[in-house]
Amino acid sequence: MKKLFIIGLVIIAFLSSCGSSDNKKETKKQDTTSSESTTKEKTYVKVMSYNDFIRKVWDFEANASEFVFKGNRPCVIDFYATWCGPCKMVAPILEKLAQEYDGKIDFYKVDTDKEQKLASVLKIQYLPTVFFANSGTQPDKSVGAKDEAFFREQINKLLGE
Repeated sequence: MKKLFIIGLVIIAFLSSCGSSDNKKETKKQDTTSSESTTKEKTYVKVMSYNDFIRKVWDFEANASEFVFKGNRPCVIDFYATWCGPCKMVAPILEKLAQEYDGKIDFYKVDTDKEQKLASVLKIQYLPTVFFANSGTQPDKSVGAKDEAFFREQINKLLGE
């Protein structure tokens, strides 16, 4: 009886796991529904595609051996997924900072489920991953959810402050 109870708990835990693809799909449906029902607000963090990355940040197809920044000003790139809890914690922080630093730093976000090729090329293995890029330097990379103070410190480094 005790073995059956333990096996039952293991099965329930397995089926309700956060990482299951069914939960990811259901969360995606919920996210879509909730975003459709809200009114459009100005977003300071812009969605970035594979081609945008090549055009605005680094054309690794033409120059894979060396990072050559193509942007006009520093940028912060949030690699996320809609089902990722820590990504959801970081998103409002980056949106707030994007509004605050509007015109000084470009803020982008890349949905790794939609841009799998870009995530693969850049070896994004954990979410959220945030890149801090500027001309003349290698991009800094942060993995995992961080607080606002951390992001401010990284942004100040980008601006040379």
